[in-house]
Amino acid sequence: MTTIRISCRLNPTESPEKVKKALTNMFGQIEPVEIDGNLIAELEGYISLRELRAKIAQDKIRTTLSNTLTRWTDGNKLSFGLNRQAAYAGHVSLTLQNEDPMGPIYVAVEGDIDEVVTFLTS
Repeated sequence: MTTIRISCRLNPTESPEKVKKALTNMFGQIEPVEIDGNLIAELEGYISLRELRAKIAQDKIRTTLSNTLTRWTDGNKLSFGLNRQAAYAGHVSLTLQNEDPMGPIYVAVEGDIDEVVTFLTS
C-alpha cells in the first residue's frame, strides 16, 4: 500500500485558512490537523492524489514532472516540495529546498513509487 504524508509549516504571519486552501487546491477535500505549528495530513493509496494529478494535467507539466520525480526517487520513497503560493492559486510548482520563503508543502510518498509517478504524469 502506498502512503502519502503531507506537511506544511504554519507561519505566525499566515492565515491558517489560506494555507488550508493551498492544501485542498492540491489534494482535494483533505482534513489537515495542526501539530506543533505544522498542518499534517496522511493519505492512503496513489488514487488519493487524483486532485494533484488533475492540476498537473491542467498545467501541462506531465513530462517535466515525470523526469524530475523519477530522478528524486530513492527506492520505495519519494519526497518533494510544492510552492505554497502557486498551490494557493491552483497551480503545481515544485520547489527546491530553501527556495520558498514561506516554506513548501512537503509531500513524502512511500510505496510503489513507479506506480505513483506514472499515475501523476499520465
